[in-house]
Amino acid sequence: MHIHEPLDRLVFSNAWRMKTPLDKLLLGGGLLLHASLLPPLPWAAVIFAIAAAAALGGARIPWRAWLRFLMPQMAFVAAAVLPVWWANGPWVAVGLALRAAAGAASLTLLSLTTPVPDLLQAARRAHVPAALVEVAFLAYRLIASVYELLGRLRLGLHLRLRGNKLRLTAVSISAGNLLVRSLRTAQRLEQGAALRGLGGYPLLAPRTHRSLPFRAGVVATQGALLASAWLLRGMFPW
Repeated sequence: MHIHEPLDRLVFSNAWRMKTPLDKLLLGGGLLLHASLLPPLPWAAVIFAIAAAAALGGARIPWRAWLRFLMPQMAFVAAAVLPVWWANGPWVAVGLALRAAAGAASLTLLSLTTPVPDLLQAARRAHVPAALVEVAFLAYRLIASVYELLGRLRLGLHLRLRGNKLRLTAVSISAGNLLVRSLRTAQRLEQGAALRGLGGYPLLAPRTHRSLPFRAGVVATQGALLASAWLLRGMFPW
């Protein structure tokens, strides 16, 4: 079941597909942590560049696809920064925007290289409470079901209109059908979860492989980033 075909295509075909979720969490989560802790100038820009290089050069994600998933986040950041600019001035707003952009690039790197089933299996092995993993799995399945249903409704609407302009009545009917069918799907998923119990869902994912050189490179890169920030703390105070 595919949530978003372009996203699934990238996640399951990138060069890091067979790396363990821990390897990619170490990179993406570490960059996100550094983006939250280090001063935004200039380290947020450095973190953004590292995440971009890892996604485009390491995982070999096409740059157009990377921008396609990153730009909506940047638009949200820009909208959120405007009130900060008005209230606290441009320097605070620019620092916040840089920090948010670095965090968004780190999360985009993780989301475009790690399938959701891999993350859920990793959470299960890490002894995350079964109820939390079950809720995450149900949300994943519900989003996938609603997205697939939306595709069928869009196709039916296009065939009914036969190339004519969209009509408010047809759109409202389709939206109503989407809401009703989504609620029915959610009820079926809830009933299945109640019958299945915690931890009883199937997750199919290929066996991944640990890469010690990859982990060493990640640790060395983030260590060098932290050391540089410490050595240059006089120029760029924390």
